[in-house]
Amino acid sequence: MTDVLRPAPATPPRPLPQRRDDVLRKLTHERHLWLATSGPQGPHLIPLSYYWDGSALLMTTKTTSRTVRNLRTEPHARAAIGTGSDVVLVDGEVQIEPAEDLNPLIFRRLPLSPQRVPGVVALRLPADSVQAWRGVHEIPGRVVREDGHWLS
Repeated sequence: MTDVLRPAPATPPRPLPQRRDDVLRKLTHERHLWLATSGPQGPHLIPLSYYWDGSALLMTTKTTSRTVRNLRTEPHARAAIGTGSDVVLVDGEVQIEPAEDLNPLIFRRLPLSPQRVPGVVALRLPADSVQAWRGVHEIPGRVVREDGHWLS
């Protein structure tokens, strides 16, 4: 086999303002994330659709799901959006809310609506901490939001 994996050409890390803008664009335009929770049965990772409201990720799922059971025991969660070479990680404490309390327009982006699927709850993951990187060279400056505030 003659193919050799070569590292991508080195590019300088994005400045913080550009990285923050790229994160906001990804949060606004992407539709799916991976949500990691933990509970008595151990870690749990599931794909969910989401809506970004400007400060939190909103998702819906069945109230009987393992995710909801885990969050009732341990509300801290992490969401991952993107790929291993362009990732956004959002950490926070999830609040479980009645899905009926969400703005109905949000259900244009979320497939599980309480009008269509009984037993649906909303999950609100505030972006308390956000990390982002596009390769190893950006890991040292990966934190773009701390304690619910964008870094400048």
